[in-house]
Amino acid sequence: MNSKPFVSILSPVYNGEKHIEDCIKAVLNQTYDNFEYIIVDNASTDNTPAIIKKYDEQDQRIKTFRNQTTVCMEDNCNVCAQHSSDKAKWIKYALADDYLFPDCVAKMVDVGELDEQIGMVSAYRMAGNFVTNLGLPIEQKVFEGSFILKRQILRKLHVASSSPNTVMYRRDVFLELRGFNNQYDHSDTEVAFRLLDRYKLGFVHYVLTRSGRDKGGGEYSSIMSGNKIREYLDFGYKNIRKYRSIVLDTNEIDYLRKYYAEEIADFIVLKLARMEWRHIKTMLQAVPDDIKEEMKKSLTGNPFHYAKRYLKSLRNQK
Repeated sequence: MNSKPFVSILSPVYNGEKHIEDCIKAVLNQTYDNFEYIIVDNASTDNTPAIIKKYDEQDQRIKTFRNQTTVCMEDNCNVCAQHSSDKAKWIKYALADDYLFPDCVAKMVDVGELDEQIGMVSAYRMAGNFVTNLGLPIEQKVFEGSFILKRQILRKLHVASSSPNTVMYRRDVFLELRGFNNQYDHSDTEVAFRLLDRYKLGFVHYVLTRSGRDKGGGEYSSIMSGNKIREYLDFGYKNIRKYRSIVLDTNEIDYLRKYYAEEIADFIVLKLARMEWRHIKTMLQAVPDDIKEEMKKSLTGNPFHYAKRYLKSLRNQK
């Protein structure tokens, strides 16, 4: 009998014929050997079902399911978790267009088992050509969730989110929190904030995953539309009082207000240069009054900065 913790690896997929085979091979190539592999096809209309079936017939660890109708990605991720075995201690997402390196699960489980209060494990990741999730002391593997949460809310650290593909969740904790909130495209960050409010973070100081960051992709589109700013503003500023493990003092609140004011002002200047009025309107509707006042101070206090940003955006547009 295998004494290692049982892991449920989860792949939600929709019309993923270009990438799903590489994803499946990466999962089956894990050095960790005590896992099941759940694949949920979100009613794909391409060749995805045939690819999944081929591997399902070859490996008994694979369990496949198909939604009758297409649901949003966040809901399909939650469906995957609901299909995971009750004996699984950890759940690890392997997104269809991303990649797990061979020792990903093994290294994450090793760190996750260091402390029973760890609710999620993260690591460095390749995002396009860049390594992300940097900033933690390399000699430390276990961190208080409240410490990480506060640093992430203050936008001084970004190590416990980015993509479900980057992290591993303790199954009972993930289900306790009811998984991803489909109100957000950046639901992985939102659930990480809720989780860190109650549990510790384990961190592996190795690059264990790769995620795409292509132009036109989900993360790129979210940044360019301003949706990422609006969502962070919602769960990382407007509703900050719901986090019980942290308290921000007056100076920290002022810092965060100025941070968002400057970020939003830069965004609006970019969109003015591109004459993308809809994005500007949507952004301004989401901004609370105190940040709008701070934006006015920033714009009037540093007009040359924003004039240079505007002219640079015009040149880039041409």
